[in-house]
Amino acid sequence: MFKPVLSLFSGCGGMDLGFEGGFELPTPCVNERIHPNWSLKTNRSGWVKLKLTSFKTVFANDISRAARSAWIPYFSKRGTAVECFHLNSIIDLVNEAVKNGYGSFLRSVDVVTDGFPCQDFSIAGKRKGFNSHKNHKGSLLSKMDDPTVENRGMLYVWMRKVIEIVEPKVFVAENVKGLVNLADAKTIIENDFRNLGQDGYVVINAKVLNSAEYGIPQARERMIFLGY
Repeated sequence: MFKPVLSLFSGCGGMDLGFEGGFELPTPCVNERIHPNWSLKTNRSGWVKLKLTSFKTVFANDISRAARSAWIPYFSKRGTAVECFHLNSIIDLVNEAVKNGYGSFLRSVDVVTDGFPCQDFSIAGKRKGFNSHKNHKGSLLSKMDDPTVENRGMLYVWMRKVIEIVEPKVFVAENVKGLVNLADAKTIIENDFRNLGQDGYVVINAKVLNSAEYGIPQARERMIFLGY
């Protein structure tokens, strides 16, 4: 039996692929001293193939047509149905679920993954945080409009609503390092995740991880939220 994964803000599917395994990568990216049974040898010098895991992406979503164009051809070759990808805003999907039971979501999901938008927290952006100047579909808000819970910087709240609907065993969210030092944004998000549902979730204090420490040939620091 596979473990169903519901993927939000999926992009081209990097996190989805990481959960599923079954792809080739440079040998230094796997620490075989810690995980000696994770990889298989290949015919390509300097490369190994990760074994397939028991995770399977059964739902993915993004508002980007380019993301959909990348995600579907790749994952359909891995046996994933085209219908698993939903080209919708997370807000529209949640509102559909409120009106029609689970809506497009599934009743039984083990893991929810999420790379909620980072532009409003990044040191390269305007740093507006929860008061983004853009709406949930990426369009500029009118100068007459005040940011609401539907603005881009508040979309983590809608991931929270999805978790309340599907009640996964585990959820994983990632964002940029800049979220750490933008007022008390990190603490607010962590506490919001802890108060999910009737019994809440155990949320490990979010950490900044550097991809270069895991063998990736690019130094990228990302904030990881984990709840179970």
